[in-house]
Amino acid sequence: MIAKEGMCEPGASAKILLTAFRGTSAETLIRGTDRYTNLYLPNDIQRDSEKLTHSLSQKTFDHVISFGQKPNIKNKIYIETTAHEEGNYIVTNADYKKMKDYFAKNGLFPIISNNAGTSFCNCLYLNGLKYIFQNNMNTKMIFVHIPFMKNISEFTEFKEMMFSSLAEFTKD
Repeated sequence: MIAKEGMCEPGASAKILLTAFRGTSAETLIRGTDRYTNLYLPNDIQRDSEKLTHSLSQKTFDHVISFGQKPNIKNKIYIETTAHEEGNYIVTNADYKKMKDYFAKNGLFPIISNNAGTSFCNCLYLNGLKYIFQNNMNTKMIFVHIPFMKNISEFTEFKEMMFSSLAEFTKD
């Protein structure tokens, strides 16, 4: 795939797609990784979902792991289980309990949450899960909230722990 603004980067694995919103700690987290396919989202509630569903329509992924930043958390991560819209809920098809175990094993502090928020993160998650389910895809999608950069004590260590956890989670 040719690298374009907000598109997947060349040389990355086609099995795992990581997404992150531009200008956030999530973008900083996945920037520079070449083990996975990275999708940088423009922080536009409609275009974010369009870019994700376009990527899903172009390649087959085993996992989509979307990252967003959550205010008021420090050195913790939230594994989101559920996206919602007008009283309707869609639960992830990924094994979030297994993900939590790998994060904890690698020194992170994971919290299971059923509230992906009310805006960008929830909308992306909702539309990604809808697309996967409506198209009968075998792709597993999960959303992970991480702290703002200022709330991560040692970012390099945090990133190493995060990617060690993801490598274990996605190998099964």
